[in-house]
Amino acid sequence: MKKIAFVLLLLPTILWAQKTSKNSIKINLSSLLLRNYNFTYERSISKHMSFSLGFRTMPYGEVPMEGTITEQIDDKSINLSRMKLGNIAITPEIRYYFSSKGNQGFYVAPYARYLVYDLTAPITVEDKTSGQLVQVDRDFKGKITSMNGGLMFGIQYPIWKNRMVFDFWIVGAHFGTSTGILTAEFNPVLSTDEQAILQREVDNLDTSPFKSVGKVTANTAQINTEGPWFGVRGLGINLGFKF
Repeated sequence: MKKIAFVLLLLPTILWAQKTSKNSIKINLSSLLLRNYNFTYERSISKHMSFSLGFRTMPYGEVPMEGTITEQIDDKSINLSRMKLGNIAITPEIRYYFSSKGNQGFYVAPYARYLVYDLTAPITVEDKTSGQLVQVDRDFKGKITSMNGGLMFGIQYPIWKNRMVFDFWIVGAHFGTSTGILTAEFNPVLSTDEQAILQREVDNLDTSPFKSVGKVTANTAQINTEGPWFGVRGLGINLGFKF
């Protein structure tokens, strides 16, 4: 009788623990260094599998690691010192854990990613219409969106009385397509010579591997881009709470 009473007393705790063990919410600590705020919700659907949904946002502002990016971009007509960038990403994911202990240990994760960049790209042009060489920035603002699919490998373990989880993204990559529209508005309007100068700069932009087409008028200019998209995930340190 005492054993039965003891089990009955523990039953709510056991049921609560079983119920809460199926869910976790995690934050990516390493992404904070790049001004990215990355959160993931994971739900266990079997001993070996889980579904997760990630949300990442970077507030619109200066480009992180501008020096590194400058070294990789040869096109000097893009003024990275004044470039502004923000983004959001939504990442659904299915994980397969090779351990039989239940959503822990080494895993492989096929995933999809929807990504939107808010962008201001100042294009520097050399204006000689006044008789002197003057460099002027024309600010193109807009969005670039991409749809991707990829695969990631990682490892996850419960910590601190099984109430927290440590999730390490080892490496992953995704591929897809992208489209973008960037627009500049002019007030006062551009002269015929200024239009010709800016059109030449837009036509000569090095956007490879993307294709870009630009059209300049007196009031506005627009650049349309499309092409492949490649991204990398990895070296992500995530800490989460199980509930």
